[in-house]
Amino acid sequence: MKRKALLMIMIAYATAWVASSCNRGGGNAGEKENVALPVATAVCDGVTSLEIDSVTTLVTLRDNASPKTQPNSLFYGKDRKDSVKVERLSPSGEVATTIHAFLVKKDNKLVLFDTGVGSENGGMMLARLDSAGFGPENVDYIILTHCHGDHIGGLLRGDSAVFTRAEVFVPQVEYNYWATQSGDNGLLAMKALGAYGDRLHQFLYTDTAALPLGIRAMAAVGHTPGHTTYKVGGRLMIAGDLIHGYDLQKQDLNISPSYDINPEQAAESRKFFMQFAKNKHMVIAGMHLPGNGVLIEAE
Repeated sequence: MKRKALLMIMIAYATAWVASSCNRGGGNAGEKENVALPVATAVCDGVTSLEIDSVTTLVTLRDNASPKTQPNSLFYGKDRKDSVKVERLSPSGEVATTIHAFLVKKDNKLVLFDTGVGSENGGMMLARLDSAGFGPENVDYIILTHCHGDHIGGLLRGDSAVFTRAEVFVPQVEYNYWATQSGDNGLLAMKALGAYGDRLHQFLYTDTAALPLGIRAMAAVGHTPGHTTYKVGGRLMIAGDLIHGYDLQKQDLNISPSYDINPEQAAESRKFFMQFAKNKHMVIAGMHLPGNGVLIEAE
């Protein structure tokens, strides 16, 4: 897809966000909005809690047990085209990262965004969930940003569904892509999603009522063909894998990791949604952001 076409798609999906934001509150055009920033409260190791607004709480669940970094070489690009730039911007030779899932409490419901690598692969998400006072049986909905193994591995224990009553939502374009892939990730995706039977729901981006609790999906393609960001209420964006190495990529959002299936599209999505969230004072929850996985910028 050409850059212009991609931007048109993203702008079309952003229309609802923009309209919602512009119709809130008062204020004259050009006035700087005073926005109270949420403060993260440590719950226990690997778990923090943020009150996003009066009805929405974000609980961060770090899946990795120990500090995690990625080598600079992951970001060199095709034919090592960015290697010199990457080494200059990241002189330590590595970039801090994490693996996160996020639990949102809203309207007396629990929504889990992604599930980490799975406890059988060393993932800590279920243990963090337990530390926060919840079990898998308490989760009402699971919404997936995409179907890489470090996002869907926690759906399974052996061959069985971990979450015994949760409804699972996945973008249809993402499902269709992995259904055609014969490699390990494609097989895992079909096995993990298939375990949920009629509790699995595929949705189209154009169906604005497809998701529960007023959550809105926005295509952020490039990392995978159906990679998706989500808007929860007016202040929270679940950013998925827009960013893999924040300390490096914040210096140049054109830098893409080798995990991005289409690096050019991924860079356009990254720039568009990071700027959009910043303009609208969104709290950004990214699955590989350092620390507790949350980025809060007032300006």
